[in-house]
Amino acid sequence: MKNQFDLRLLNIGWLENMEEEQDLCAHGQVLARIGNTVVSDASGSSWTVSATALFLLRTLTLNHTPAAPVGDQLLPCCGFAMWPNPDDISGDVLVFGCPNGVDWSVENTAGGVILTPPEGAQVVITSQEYQHTVLQFVDEVHAFYQTSKPKELPTDPEDAAGYAAFWREWHRRYQQVGA
Repeated sequence: MKNQFDLRLLNIGWLENMEEEQDLCAHGQVLARIGNTVVSDASGSSWTVSATALFLLRTLTLNHTPAAPVGDQLLPCCGFAMWPNPDDISGDVLVFGCPNGVDWSVENTAGGVILTPPEGAQVVITSQEYQHTVLQFVDEVHAFYQTSKPKELPTDPEDAAGYAAFWREWHRRYQQVGA
């Protein structure tokens, strides 16, 4: 049986009209396929893959449904505003962008992870397969940051705190799953 969930970073980079040190969000094209439904591929838009990686880390322990989303979309067009969430004692960050993006549902069950694309049939994969696929994507985005020029923190204190909160949540969630 072929892999029922394919998630691959096709390319990654910084915005062309911004200095690398100032662009806090990594962008790229993503192949995302659930069963026979391709929700994103090389012919589509460039997404904010750093926000995607964080949102996917959230789905390792949380469901992502229209009624209870972990972010605006799992493949957001934008993720340019990051703020510490004053209402969240766990330290999660609020990530905002525009309303454009691609989404699907993720439900963690005792029988595995149910993935439901916006159009198409849902599939069930093992929790281990889902975690492996997500962590492979997350590791690739993280490696890109590690090999890039150091970031200049925003001069606005709230923006700087949001960026720091983004990485604290990223590392906390990554460690939560034992990676």
